[in-house]
Amino acid sequence: MLGSKNMPWRRLQGISFGMYSAEELKKLSVKSITNPRYLDSLGNPSVNGLYDLALGPADSKEVCSTCVQDFNNCSGHLGHIELPLTVYNPLLFDKLYLLLRGSCLNCHLLTCPRAVIHLLVCQLRVLEVGALHAVYELERILNRFLEENADPTAFEIQEELEQYTREILQNNLLGSQGSHVKNVCESKSKLIACFWRTHMTAKRCPHCKTGRAVVRRSTTAN
Repeated sequence: MLGSKNMPWRRLQGISFGMYSAEELKKLSVKSITNPRYLDSLGNPSVNGLYDLALGPADSKEVCSTCVQDFNNCSGHLGHIELPLTVYNPLLFDKLYLLLRGSCLNCHLLTCPRAVIHLLVCQLRVLEVGALHAVYELERILNRFLEENADPTAFEIQEELEQYTREILQNNLLGSQGSHVKNVCESKSKLIACFWRTHMTAKRCPHCKTGRAVVRRSTTAN
């Protein structure tokens, strides 16, 4: 019965999205696509092409060669294309542009103090367990440490921040639910946006003193 107390149920606790690595894609793939032709001279799906029957039947008259199911029962299978050169994911192009703009093309370092990089990394780590209060506490720890130490090294700053971060992660009282606390995703976005706006716009590299290179976005292709 629909209202039976014995009816099994599940409650969704969270959802996340990510991208497959090259190794994961190859494990999921059933066919390497190497043939640029979709159909052969007789109009049949070309072997190793995008219509290869290993990827699933294209119409009701065909059968999948991977799962041996017909058009109605085969959900389709993944294939992959081996690229001769590394290609940047177009979905992340905006992030690539920001990274290039905020990088020194002479010494290949980010044009911002190392301290703020360590701070951002630690803040993002504590947000993974939903510790919103730790984000502001880390900033106070860094400011206090810089006031008490005249010329600290990047390693000393990192150790100071890491010590507090480890305590938060070890004493996390929210358990696996921490990353689902309301406003965590919004806080992550604000932290990263503030980092780009405040620390990645220097006109001269603080490390090698080289002037900032001009990086332009182009939407045209030759």
